[in-house]
Amino acid sequence: MTQKISNLLKTILVAAMLTGIAVSCKDDNPNGNSTVTNEFNVTVPENVDLVKGGTITIPQEGGGITTSEKIYLELSGKLTACDIIEAGADHFTFSVPANIETGTYRIHVGKNGQRTLLGTIKITIVARQIPIPQGATVYGIIETSDGKPVANVVVSDGENCTVTNAEGIYGLASEKEQGYVFMSVPSGYEPETNGVFPKMYQRTALSKDVPENISFTLNKVDGQDNFKVLFFGDMHLANRSQDIVQYKKFCTDVTTYKGDHASEKIYGITLGDMTWDQYWKNGYELPNYVKTINENIKNMTIYQVIGNHDHDPKAVASNKAATSPMLTHVAPAWYSFNIGQIHFVVLDNIDCQLYDGVADRPYKQSVYGPQLAWLAKDLSYVDKSTPVYVVTHGSQFSYSTSVANSYSLRAKSSSNPYMNADQLIAACAGYEVHFVNGHLHLQHTVLPTDVPAKNYNHPVYEHNIPAVCGDWWYSGYYTPGVGVCCDGTPYGYAIFDFTGKNVKWNYKGTGMDERIQFRAYDLNNVDFSNVQWKNLKDSKVIKTFTDRYVTPYASGTRKNQVLVNVWNWNSDCKVEVKTVSGKTLAATQVVAYDPLSIAALTIPYWDRDALTSIPGTGTSQRFHFFQIQCPDADTDLEITVTDKFGNVYKEIMERPKAFSTDAYRLN
Repeated sequence: MTQKISNLLKTILVAAMLTGIAVSCKDDNPNGNSTVTNEFNVTVPENVDLVKGGTITIPQEGGGITTSEKIYLELSGKLTACDIIEAGADHFTFSVPANIETGTYRIHVGKNGQRTLLGTIKITIVARQIPIPQGATVYGIIETSDGKPVANVVVSDGENCTVTNAEGIYGLASEKEQGYVFMSVPSGYEPETNGVFPKMYQRTALSKDVPENISFTLNKVDGQDNFKVLFFGDMHLANRSQDIVQYKKFCTDVTTYKGDHASEKIYGITLGDMTWDQYWKNGYELPNYVKTINENIKNMTIYQVIGNHDHDPKAVASNKAATSPMLTHVAPAWYSFNIGQIHFVVLDNIDCQLYDGVADRPYKQSVYGPQLAWLAKDLSYVDKSTPVYVVTHGSQFSYSTSVANSYSLRAKSSSNPYMNADQLIAACAGYEVHFVNGHLHLQHTVLPTDVPAKNYNHPVYEHNIPAVCGDWWYSGYYTPGVGVCCDGTPYGYAIFDFTGKNVKWNYKGTGMDERIQFRAYDLNNVDFSNVQWKNLKDSKVIKTFTDRYVTPYASGTRKNQVLVNVWNWNSDCKVEVKTVSGKTLAATQVVAYDPLSIAALTIPYWDRDALTSIPGTGTSQRFHFFQIQCPDADTDLEITVTDKFGNVYKEIMERPKAFSTDAYRLN
């Protein structure tokens, strides 16, 4: 080897941090078209940064590979032929077609009608070569689509954080334990997307001591201080109960809403349980969800949160294994991003360390592993004046079914030593923090003035968002056109409207006008005592139904009463009721079952077959109900609900008002 060639190779190897393994090729014939000889001895680098249309040089001993051969790059079974343009006793160089994309390739040489596997190589397509920061095991550049570097972008491996320099370059001494690197998308920018999915993370591919390039592209946007976020609660897509058909109606509603607000910036955030792990075995898994949402929602960036039903049920004692499908197909289990003047943090509070691969998914609700330590590092880059939205699947507060607007914190107890919502709130000390979550298929909103949030020295909110699928799509399946959650909230999604650091929120039922925020029932016409069961014969199940749902609405006990379900209720809302002649009637907050949910969900669901045990799904008690005692059966009412932000919603209720599922049926 000449000194010139030797120095050239050293320069290439150092610049690209190519760490390789010497390979004496063994028999390996991936295409079945020849045998393999043992004539090559090459050093295939694990990693190389490549400008599109560039070349790759690989060291060899003995000059066995010459310019008369071909190199083949294989990715997902597809072979791309490359010409060897220069070769010597100690190296060969081949050109790479410009259509090659970033990926980990199997590299073959073709000679004398045979193909020999030389090894694997991660090729990272870059706009230009960049220096590798000292000690970095992951590095890269963050720049705009027109090549302008973006400084001060936080980059993390899920455990440690750093920022890009003035040239947009970062370096991180990562152990690659979590298997991914993400950029915390900065304010005033949007990431590129794959359909609706933001390209804000990449999986690591090489061993922990091998530097690899993980770079990102951003698009500069103007006017991002004012924007909307649509929060999508549980979807539970499994290709059953006509869920895909119903889901497409939801997607149409979102598309229509976006069109009606075309001048506004609108983003989406899911809240977990996009799929249903019990039904993965039936052929609907996370890749199917990716395909379904990308086919039905366009031109919208939607960030994703993992739910308990998005964890791999076959995992054994490992959160990393349980979250692997999510990381592969959708998003990391935890990460952060910024929109306008708001910082968003996504966490996984479904702890699967007790999974045994066969049992009924014994998860515990906890922000497990390094997440709290990582959160402290992430927030160290966030000014205390910035509101922080922590998005998880499970809630931090549980609600009382007996005391209105009263909650308890999901903290460690003797019965559940895993819960650590108190530690999560402490980690957010000093910030105005909004916890946003799903999981319950019900609605509650905790304000800083509620118990126990009022005990903190910083504003603490929680927004538990009802489900896109309502009651797991059952009411819409058994009672077509009537989709409700277990508390009577319609299928739908929450709309958060941000202006600078301020926010207003409401809830939109799928297929409904967003100005509809409550339902009023004339209880003189609500009676479930004459249900004719077709399949349900078990006396114990029927008694449970009677005790729960018939007795509260039995004839005479609710005479001349009206029940109002305000599904976006919080303690700053007001409900006022007057007769049409102007007399004020008291509206008393009560815990109740929603009549429409009983009729559309519980009756047909419990009667679907000859049940012999109490179903796990049914109408649930909630406290966002108001009871009005009317003077008679005929007096018409003016019902007014005023939300926290002064928005007024009204209904003139003509009584008697009939009750039937048909009255609430949507197309």
